[in-house]
Amino acid sequence: TGMIRGYVDLAGEVGFNEDRLVHITPRFPGIAKEARFKVGDYVNAGDVVAVIESNESMTHYSLKAPISGRVIEKHILPGEHVSESESVYMLADLSTVWVNLAVYPKDAATVKPGQKVSISSVGSANVTEGTIQYVTPVMDPQTRRITARVVLQNGKNEWRPGTFVNAHVETGEGQEGLVIEKSAVQILNEKTVVFISDEPNRFKPVEVTTGESDSHRVQIRSGLETGMEYVNNGAFELKAKIVTSSLGGHAGHGH
Repeated sequence: TGMIRGYVDLAGEVGFNEDRLVHITPRFPGIAKEARFKVGDYVNAGDVVAVIESNESMTHYSLKAPISGRVIEKHILPGEHVSESESVYMLADLSTVWVNLAVYPKDAATVKPGQKVSISSVGSANVTEGTIQYVTPVMDPQTRRITARVVLQNGKNEWRPGTFVNAHVETGEGQEGLVIEKSAVQILNEKTVVFISDEPNRFKPVEVTTGESDSHRVQIRSGLETGMEYVNNGAFELKAKIVTSSLGGHAGHGH
């Protein structure tokens, strides 16, 4: 006996931690005299990233980084005019990232904060575990989806924003019941069957009704009882022997 944990498979994308994403804008309009960093550079909090000559006072002032992070956008070159309404640098602290998972209406009621998630990167071997920390309360009117967010530690920069991911979300535990390995369940003559031990070295198929399942196990609602011995490895081979035998028996009748 056992329980099958409910789960939902979702697709998503790694994004910036928007709480640690900043735009650096000039305090006053003027002419850029220095632009000290390029895209990809690491900047420490307090570093001077640019020097601007104010249009009004004609004096120079410095722009400093409010956080430590990577330069992911640069919109400034020496000699250019800059405005207080335009960002000249964008910095991102990549020590943590957000994994934003797309949740469709059919799964919206089952995906909740606190649930454990297994995340795998599409196109690489990166795999990690996380926890849903936030679920948007409003459905996006264009995509008709809500978003479930997982915050990941990213000290080694393994999880790059823009990467697509697949996520396996545990949504809870089902009712206790009889569970067996999924490989034991076969379809024979359009019936769902499991092979059980009938006599020493002899096996027979019995029809079963299945319930909830996960990647390895399936719940049996009827057809088997606790304590029965069933065939796990080799169930497909037994089915194949029966099918082959049936075909051979009908061969002489033109079937």
